[in-house]
Amino acid sequence: MTPRVAWLYSLTRSGSSAAVYASAHALGWAVADEPFGPWDRTGPPYNYPSEQVKLHREHTAAGERLNPKTARLFERLITAIASKKGAPGVIVKMPHDMIEPRDIEQNRPLDTAAFLVRDPIARLNSIYTRGWVDTIEHPYDIERVRLFAHRAMRAPRLNRLRFEMLHGTPRRFFRRLWRAWRIDFTEDNVEAAVRYRAQNYHESSADQQPGRNPHRVLSELRTDVPPESVELYMNDPVVSAVCARAGWDTDAHRYTRGR
Repeated sequence: MTPRVAWLYSLTRSGSSAAVYASAHALGWAVADEPFGPWDRTGPPYNYPSEQVKLHREHTAAGERLNPKTARLFERLITAIASKKGAPGVIVKMPHDMIEPRDIEQNRPLDTAAFLVRDPIARLNSIYTRGWVDTIEHPYDIERVRLFAHRAMRAPRLNRLRFEMLHGTPRRFFRRLWRAWRIDFTEDNVEAAVRYRAQNYHESSADQQPGRNPHRVLSELRTDVPPESVELYMNDPVVSAVCARAGWDTDAHRYTRGR
């Protein structure tokens, strides 16, 4: 049987791992974690079928656009992942800009999707706090942020969730996320997701840090973001408009205070 598929689009350091793995645990679904690459995830801890490597190769060759050929490869992959776990569906985590949501809408119209967004400067600070600077594009990842913002703003409001909700009101967050995915759930499912998130910290994708407090957001305790990046973001009309619309602080001094 073909599994149901739900997508979560986000940028890195936006809470997607916590949202996806907690949801899958609570609902009994499987996870396809960045199946389009750029990593080979046929080994531990993912153990995906060999189709994952082929999918990444073909997707890259196609200019990172989903087409009938790569859509068939993707179908085989998620069917195998779901079958291995005996799951009714697969949650696809896509924390990059390497797939166009409109391609999914056109090639897989039955799939559901949601966007998880975070204050772009807080996200950038999280990247610097963890020393992941080599993952961002010059200048300061702003073009990726702009592209993601355009894509997210196309989605219905109820299908856009914020990082702060996951940490501040997790029960509300999971209810809203699963409704956006059109997945039936019970309050027991909600409690299971909240417990999983409270007991597991996903540093990056499936990689976990035992004993790490999931409620302690390290990047909110330190300011490592370069002041010039804050100025760049706040002077950008797209980024500043997104921040204002979401209610995020547009005072550049707040992000660099103490530096």
